[in-house]
Amino acid sequence: MTRYLPRCFFGLTLLGAGLLNPVIATDFEHRLEIDLEPASGEIRIQDQVQVEGIKEFRFRLAAWLSLIDVEVDGVRVELQRHGSDYVIDLRDTGHYRIDFDIYGKIPARDEENTQDGTSSSASDGVYLPGYDDWLPHPAGVQMRYQLVVKVPATQRVVVTGRLVDEHLSGTHYRASFAATYLGEAPSLFAGPYELREGQLQGLRLRTYFHAELADQAEAYLEAARGYLERYQREIGSYPYADFHIVSAPLPVGLGFPNLTYVDRRIVPLPFMRSRSLAHEVLHNWWGNGIAVDYGDGNWAEGLTTYMADYALERDKGEAAARAMRVKWLRDYAALPTTRDHAVRDFVSKQHQAAQVIGYNKVAFIFHMLSLEIGQPAFDDGIRALWSEHRFGRASWRHLQVAFEQAAGRQLDWFFRQWLDRTGAPRPALGSHRVDVVDGGYRTRIEILQPAAGYRFSLDVLLTTETGAERRRLLIEDRLTHLEWITPDRPQSIQFDPQNDLFRRLQTSETPPILRDITLNPATVTLITSEQPEFSIVAQELASRLLDNTARFLQPGQSRESAQPLLLITSADRLAGQLQQLQLQIPDELPEVEYGAAAWTARLANNTPVLVISAESSTQLQALLRPLPHYGGQSYVLFDAGRALNRGLWPLSRGSLYRDLATAN
Repeated sequence: MTRYLPRCFFGLTLLGAGLLNPVIATDFEHRLEIDLEPASGEIRIQDQVQVEGIKEFRFRLAAWLSLIDVEVDGVRVELQRHGSDYVIDLRDTGHYRIDFDIYGKIPARDEENTQDGTSSSASDGVYLPGYDDWLPHPAGVQMRYQLVVKVPATQRVVVTGRLVDEHLSGTHYRASFAATYLGEAPSLFAGPYELREGQLQGLRLRTYFHAELADQAEAYLEAARGYLERYQREIGSYPYADFHIVSAPLPVGLGFPNLTYVDRRIVPLPFMRSRSLAHEVLHNWWGNGIAVDYGDGNWAEGLTTYMADYALERDKGEAAARAMRVKWLRDYAALPTTRDHAVRDFVSKQHQAAQVIGYNKVAFIFHMLSLEIGQPAFDDGIRALWSEHRFGRASWRHLQVAFEQAAGRQLDWFFRQWLDRTGAPRPALGSHRVDVVDGGYRTRIEILQPAAGYRFSLDVLLTTETGAERRRLLIEDRLTHLEWITPDRPQSIQFDPQNDLFRRLQTSETPPILRDITLNPATVTLITSEQPEFSIVAQELASRLLDNTARFLQPGQSRESAQPLLLITSADRLAGQLQQLQLQIPDELPEVEYGAAAWTARLANNTPVLVISAESSTQLQALLRPLPHYGGQSYVLFDAGRALNRGLWPLSRGSLYRDLATAN
């Protein structure tokens, strides 16, 4: 499953947490009968487990559940406790049937338990994730299951796995599900849902939406149909019998095998259907259809980002695709070197810094790989990976083998340098010269590589008085000389004009963005307002924005000059604070009427500053949810929590551009 993270939406998820544990080489099958009362949270679970090949059955059970009875082959047994584990001793490694009778009350949903992804229950929605130990099963072990759930007639229930049948009586609704493949434990969702259904070549597509979202159902079914068709063409057959989209009463975005669980408040928002849904559909191939071998790092989030989020931008044209690559480079430039780490060390997104590596950088690596081996070979490698490892586990090594076989050559150097090294290339331009020679003009220029040992290709664009010429240059050494003869006088030269190389941008190449401040562990926060309520809200906003524990300056307390600053101030105190910092409101800030603003700047010593001002505590409160999602922007203007305008400060052409018109 792709698990949610607190207050994060799609694309910011953790794959298959249960699979982090060692795998036991055996086969388990569960047959479950479940009675569920969502309003009270009461649940009764009858679970019959077929086991073979083990001498003990070890499991954990959620604290809110109680074991009423346990039998092995019809004989009641007493359980042993080893720490947090229950243990059933079996005589040998033969075949056994274990019957469990379990009762409990699912914790009532409140603001606290909606943020940590644990089980919760209320009349408008029940959430039982498979990783939350609500059925007895050894950690990290895959399973098959058949499951029947009964809920009141006003409720509907959906479980990961194939929908086998359903029945509505006068008082109850019953549905049965099955997973005949080895996979993770089932996850269960219930609520007062209205169902809509569609088909795609024998696949059942369904929405389980709350009543106020029923008008969204057809658009979601159509979008899901399009994404499924696309990825089947690009990868291979969809691995499940159904795909379900479920509206959630929780502030989450979750992906599971054959199911996605969406915060009911964002279901109507355009980005959800136009991009985030694609990401979660694709996880049915990468992360669920093929599980990640976490011992070698997590490749699935980056590959999904590349083939879903990035591919949708590429569909709009090269300008949109390049804009996304530039955004990834800006985010990486905002990441302090102390928080950088090798790609192979990425397992899951626990904070913004991990997303910069595990999602953005990895997606960029796949972009570079497609350029290195060619798109046809890349596509063949993708299809081979799926064919070879469907319903299994794959590591980075398996991906490397698939792409090497498709390309017909060794790629060890590529994967080793991009997965195992911390950091990125930092190419720069050295001296240049333009001379008049027989037949035209000779341009000479040096390319420097301060970070030694990288091997990469750079596109070079030389513009002359009458046109432009392009070359592709292999860089392997610290110093590379380029010589170019043209009949017309050169005007400029630019390396990597399309930003196809993952590299660390120079300060002159990236404007200050919110992440320059929110990712930096040295950031300190200053709150200035005479309104106690404003200050309380400001503290909460700082805690949500910063990727580290917020550190607050007290009134009159000074900071070190090199410490990044988050300034949150009421609008009436803004002018005085800017004067102390020797800053002014940027001229490029759009002239619109707004209630709150967030914008970045750099002090005279190049230290980044994020200024947030609001007309009232109500306007500031409205930033709590939306503002953390604008980390890649230089400024955002809001009114009542609605973004009116956003953007990046303008920049020069960058350090890999050189004006040659005045060269001697």
